Amino acid sequence: MFSTDGDKAVRRESLFGSLFFETREIGGGGLGVEMGVDNPTALLVIFFVLAVVLAFVQFIYRGLKQRREYLINEISAG
Repeated sequence: MFSTDGDKAVRRESLFGSLFFETREIGGGGLGVEMGVDNPTALLVIFFVLAVVLAFVQFIYRGLKQRREYLINEISAG
């Protein structure tokens, strides 16, 4: 994303158009660089999906841990 083709003005987008990286020529032979968030919708969707997956994994982990404790108690009471 941060690679450019020489000193040309370049604009690159990533993450479904959410983030951008832009270079442009400025006075005195310099090169201006700008980066930021262009469209936060995709970022919010990705954050929501990851939060749901994390909550689901945590729920499954707790269920398996309780099942393990139940089986250990059953064997020891056996």
